Amino acid sequence: MLISHISDIHLGYSQFNLLERENDIYDAFAEAVDRSISEHADLVILAGDIFHNPRPSGSSIVKLADELKKFREASIPVYFILGEHDMSRIKDTPVPYLFHNMKLARLLEDNQPIRAGALAIFGFNKERRSSIETLLQKLQVAEKLAKQQKENYDSRNILVLHQGLVEFNKFAGELSRNNLPKGFDYYAMGHYHDHIEETFSYFDGVEQTGLIAYPGSIDLSPSDGLRDIEKGFFLTDMSAHEPSANWIKLENRRPVLAFDLTYRTLHEEISAIIRKTHSCKKKPIVALTILGEKIDSKIVTMNLSALNEYCLHYVWRTAEKHNAHPDISSGKPIDINREIYNLARESLNSDELAAFAINEILPAASAGDFRTVLDIAWKVHDNKMKTRN
Repeated sequence: MLISHISDIHLGYSQFNLLERENDIYDAFAEAVDRSISEHADLVILAGDIFHNPRPSGSSIVKLADELKKFREASIPVYFILGEHDMSRIKDTPVPYLFHNMKLARLLEDNQPIRAGALAIFGFNKERRSSIETLLQKLQVAEKLAKQQKENYDSRNILVLHQGLVEFNKFAGELSRNNLPKGFDYYAMGHYHDHIEETFSYFDGVEQTGLIAYPGSIDLSPSDGLRDIEKGFFLTDMSAHEPSANWIKLENRRPVLAFDLTYRTLHEEISAIIRKTHSCKKKPIVALTILGEKIDSKIVTMNLSALNEYCLHYVWRTAEKHNAHPDISSGKPIDINREIYNLARESLNSDELAAFAINEILPAASAGDFRTVLDIAWKVHDNKMKTRN
């Protein structure tokens, strides 16, 4: 069977608060869906963070519905789990449940494996660090159930998780490889935004292996910053003795171009950048580092204005020769969303509180919807009081 494994879609995210960047994510998702259908995938796994915000916009909800309808029309079943961006910290029904109830996709529930042909698919929603012990207990049960599936049905077992492994990122990981349950052939992971593949070996009477696979996000997100990096998803063949993951690069994304420019020849080098933009299918995003001494920001701004017609957006920073820390920006921040998140995390001393403030409080407050802000605050307060009691 051929599986389309897509993760970290983040529908609704608009880098630099630009509508074009929000639409870029919709386009990338549509490309992944269309490619999955054209390659005759037998089923689809969405491994969490379907939306960027637990209170997604109407346009992102409609976009997800449109793409899921394509799969239904092609008779391709879709299974999903929730990431932290899909779930509110207050007790509320996550929006993706809507698509489960409409039978456009099916939510994978704890230790209730779904059989699809020769496959048994297990899935667990995201667990934050504070409740990771609960997840570990569930995974112990999953290991026993996976063994039963192999013994009774000779099944190929798939585990879908939206968790980070410390071996790949010690700061963002909640689990270790050793915490993963045995008996699974394919670990369909989400959470990390970079493409990662690694064979997981374990001993269970005999030496066995499974494939750990993170497809990465389908476009840049706040945690990515601004960099020229390929994005894509997996088409994984489960028919052979060992799963074979083919990572599919998304071809129609908006390009990100990065350049180091010399201050004294700024005008000539900008002209060269403009010539390079002519070959881009979409107006690119451009990141510039200005190198030199005694850099006048007014002169830089005046010269860079020539890019306005040829780029969707550009950002720049200076790196003067006498500066021991060339990464210090004297221009626009590389990504304002990332800057806001970093400031919130520093002030609150918590990744979870920073995500809560930015993903739930900030959107309602910026829209002037203070009734919703108060409602969220009261619900959080009530939940904490109930927990204490």
